[in-house]
Amino acid sequence: MSDRRRTPVPAGRWESLEALGRAVRTGGAPGTPRKPGERPPTGSRGRRTRRVVVIVVAALLVVGLVGLFFGWRFVSQLVSKNAQTVENLTPARGTNNFLLVGSDTREGLSQRELSRVGTRAVDGQRTDTIILVHVSPRNAKAVMVSIPRDLKVEIPGHGANKINAAYAFGGPALLVKTIEQDFGIPVNHYAEVDFAGFLKVVDAVGGVRLCNQTGRRLDDSFANLHMAPGCQNMNGVQALAFVRARHVDSDFGRIGRQQQFLRAVMGKVSSTGNLINLPKLVKIAGIVSDHMKTDDTLRTSEAISLVRRIGKLDTNSVDMRVYPSYAAGIDPTDGVSYVRALPEAPILMKALADDATQLPPVGLPAGKGVTLASLRLAVLNGSGVQGAAAQAAERLGAYGLRVVQTGNAPKPTGTVSTLVYPAAMAQQAELLSSLLGDQVKLVQSAGTQSGGAASGRGVLTLTVGSSFQLAAPRGG
Repeated sequence: MSDRRRTPVPAGRWESLEALGRAVRTGGAPGTPRKPGERPPTGSRGRRTRRVVVIVVAALLVVGLVGLFFGWRFVSQLVSKNAQTVENLTPARGTNNFLLVGSDTREGLSQRELSRVGTRAVDGQRTDTIILVHVSPRNAKAVMVSIPRDLKVEIPGHGANKINAAYAFGGPALLVKTIEQDFGIPVNHYAEVDFAGFLKVVDAVGGVRLCNQTGRRLDDSFANLHMAPGCQNMNGVQALAFVRARHVDSDFGRIGRQQQFLRAVMGKVSSTGNLINLPKLVKIAGIVSDHMKTDDTLRTSEAISLVRRIGKLDTNSVDMRVYPSYAAGIDPTDGVSYVRALPEAPILMKALADDATQLPPVGLPAGKGVTLASLRLAVLNGSGVQGAAAQAAERLGAYGLRVVQTGNAPKPTGTVSTLVYPAAMAQQAELLSSLLGDQVKLVQSAGTQSGGAASGRGVLTLTVGSSFQLAAPRGG
C-alpha cells in the first residue's frame, strides 16, 4: 500500500478552475464578469482571428487536395485518350526528352474552317513543326530545341532527305529513330498536335497577341497571312497563318514565329483570368485531348512535370534554342533546297545527351552566340605517322569545318595533340575543344605560330599526335 497521504481537494477548487477557463475564453481575470455591452479584450479577438485563419487554411487544404485528386484523374484521362504505341522510344533514366510534333493533317477541320485557313483537305500528313524538349531534374530550366523541317539528314532505310520526310515515310516511329541516330540523343516520349488543335485552342483562350518584327509587311497567299509591321491580337485562323507561312522569310524566320506563338499561347493559358476560370480550362483541356496524340508509355506524373517545367515558356523556365544549322540552298545532286547542320550542332546535342549543367552558347535565337562556321583550321602532323594530318582534316571537313592548311609539325609531339589559338578566338577554341574532347590540349598563342600557320590572323592550328581520334559525324 502506498504511504502517500491523500490531500483533500478544496471545496472551491473546481469553481476556481471554471473561473480560470472563463477568463481564458473572455480575456478577463478569474471572477471578473464582463459588463453588458463591453467588447472582449484585444487578445480574445486575436485568438478568434487565429481560429478563423486555421479553419480557412484547413478548408483550402481540403479543397486543394480534392482538386489535386480530380486534377490528377483528369490529366490521366487526357494523356490516355489518344495514346498510341510509338516504336523506337528509349525508356527514361532520370532525364526526359520529349519529341513534340505539329502535324499539318486537316483532320478535325470543317470545310468552312478549311476555307478560313486558306487551305484544302489533303491526303496524308507531314510535320510542320519539330521540337525536342529536354527536362532534367537537376537543372532549373527545360531546354527546347526547334529543328528545321528542311534539315538534311540520313533517314534509316531511305537515305539522305529532309527530316520531315521521315514522318511521311514511316510515321512517328521512323522520325524518332532518325533523330536518335542522327543527333545521338535518346527520345523518351512523343506528342503530336494537329492543325485543328492549334486553331481551336487559340480561339478558346480569346486569341493571342503576336508581333511582326521584320519592319515590313508579311504577305503569303498560300498560308492566307497578311500582316502589317507591329503587334496585333490574332484569332485562331490568323495565328495559324502566322506560324504556317513559308513564303515570307526563311525556315529560321518560321521557327522564330513558331516560338513566339508558343510563348503567347502558354502565357495566355497560364494567365490569372484563365487559371481561375475552371469551365474554360476544362474546355481548353478537352480541345487539346481531342487533337493531341501521345505515346502509351507517357505517365500522368511525367505529363504534369512537363507542363510545370515549361511554365509560360519564358526565359525563366525554358532555354529556347534552334538546332545549329544554315540554309544551304539547292543541292546540285538532287536539285532540292536543304538546311544543313553547322559544325557546332553535335556539340549542343552531346551536351543535352550528357545532361550538362551548362549548355554551350550555340543555337541561340536571332543568330546570337558562338559559331564555328567561319573558323579556319591548319592541321599539322606531329605523330610521325604518314597521312595523319590529311585523315584528321577529312574528318574535320565532314563536320563542316574549314581546313585551310595541312602539313608536318616542326617537331614530333608523340601522343600529344594541341590546339593553338589567338586570344581573340578563345570562345571558338573552347567550343571546338568540346568536339575534339580531352585528348587535345588548348594553348593560347602570342602571335604568329611556327609551321606556317598564322594564328594571329584568325587561324587555329591543330597538331595531331599519334593517339588523336575523331569519330565521323552522325548521319553521314
